[in-house]
Amino acid sequence: MRHHLGWGLSVTQWFVFLLANALALPIVLGQAFGLDGTEVAGLVQRTLLVVGLSSGLQAWLGHRYPIADGPAGSWAIVFVVMAYIGREQGLNSFDTLQLLSGGVLVAGLIMLVLGLARQVHRLLFLFTPLVTGCFILLLVIQLAGVFVRGMVTDPRTGTMSLPVLLIGLLVFLGVLLCSFSRHNLLRTYAVLVGIVLGWAAFWLFGLSPLAVAAEAGLALPALFAWGLPRLDAGMLVVAVLFSLLLFSNQIAAVTAVSAVVRERQKDEHAVINRSSRISGVSHGLAGCFSTIAVVPLPVTAGFIQLSGEDRRGPFLLACALLALVALFPGAVGVLSLLPAPVANAALLATFIKLVSLAFQLLTKNGLDNRASTIIGVALLLGVGCMFLPAGLYRHFPSMAQYLLGNGLLTGTLLALAMEQLWPKGKG
Repeated sequence: MRHHLGWGLSVTQWFVFLLANALALPIVLGQAFGLDGTEVAGLVQRTLLVVGLSSGLQAWLGHRYPIADGPAGSWAIVFVVMAYIGREQGLNSFDTLQLLSGGVLVAGLIMLVLGLARQVHRLLFLFTPLVTGCFILLLVIQLAGVFVRGMVTDPRTGTMSLPVLLIGLLVFLGVLLCSFSRHNLLRTYAVLVGIVLGWAAFWLFGLSPLAVAAEAGLALPALFAWGLPRLDAGMLVVAVLFSLLLFSNQIAAVTAVSAVVRERQKDEHAVINRSSRISGVSHGLAGCFSTIAVVPLPVTAGFIQLSGEDRRGPFLLACALLALVALFPGAVGVLSLLPAPVANAALLATFIKLVSLAFQLLTKNGLDNRASTIIGVALLLGVGCMFLPAGLYRHFPSMAQYLLGNGLLTGTLLALAMEQLWPKGKG
């Protein structure tokens, strides 16, 4: 009985973690492209389906670790920048979204082909601990702004609210305190406890958003809901460049999780090649189901460290459950009532372990003048690009707009280039 209860709680916690990571970005993108309520609901449904399928396939046939896939923050930035560029060029939202779907499919094809050819491991020399550490730190900085903003924003009004801020801070601190508890049960389910209590507080104070009407029964998500994917020269270049960032994300996630699980796989090259194949498949699913692409999330390592839950069995069941639930719009409507501030606050707490991992990687081979300079340049210019207003570079070529609008891509490419071009032992 106790065993079954433990499995049930583990599946529930993984399910909530997958759900919390999947809900926020589709809503943000819906707002950026001016989608109506029905279109956003469809986007959320399709995203949950792709997240469940992709996460399960990775854990079963890909890297074979319990790593949650979720909408890629790096892709989200490209989508938001493209929304702005599309408006400047007189394109309607669906024309721009069709171009983005084309880019997602091209990036997926690159990852699939390299994975099938078992050549991804030949790129590992590019992603040294220094480059991977810079990527993780830039990712944390970039997403921290998104999650903190989500933690303090009232979902009913879209403005900052003191009660919401206080509940968000209490959830954040509660998850941290539970993770340090002497009681194993409380420590293991810290994230779940924080989300349940935070959700209850929202209901108690009447802060929860109103339910969205959804059709009852089974409804398969629509294919090519944005129209058939298209491609132009600019998006083709972005997709090829972005593949490097996706490989970096993949390696960072596998590196982070393999460092905290009890059963680590021995053949790292095979793990990366298998993961690349499935990432290609998941990008194909995202392109066909008209969603933002999903990627393995390095933040899962923080979740595993907080909870101590690293078994694949409960994780695979949670993935299957999420994909099944996504087929029922009524259930998706209920799940979307999870208050965004509560989910953001609970997930933000898991970032602390990720920051620690980033510093471990950055200092793994010592911090001489060369390493310090590479880190400094990558962080200063990468973070600086995150704060540039979109209108500042609207007259630049589209390629420059993609780079300047994505600090994570800019900083990671700078770290990668300097690491390869600056010989070790000099400086």
